[in-house]
Amino acid sequence: MQILWDNEKNRKLIAERGISLTEFAGLILEKKYQAILKNPAREGQKIFIVPYQGYTYVVPFIIDDEKNIILKTVFPSRKQHKLYGGKKNEHNT
Repeated sequence: MQILWDNEKNRKLIAERGISLTEFAGLILEKKYQAILKNPAREGQKIFIVPYQGYTYVVPFIIDDEKNIILKTVFPSRKQHKLYGGKKNEHNT
């Protein structure tokens, strides 16, 4: 199993939001996420709930035929922060 993502999407996230899929992949590999949930917006996708720099982020993903985790994007979530913000495993880098 590997964690993969689209490099062009990663460059866009770095340029537009100052965050990278590379960094979130590392947090996920270190099991620094708070939950894995079904994605309510997209059937067949799940989401990692990841604390990062004092806020809660959502990382949608799919699992491919080879059991790789394919990260789609990452974004801050007010809704998930209300549910998970300030809880254990906070990664404050």
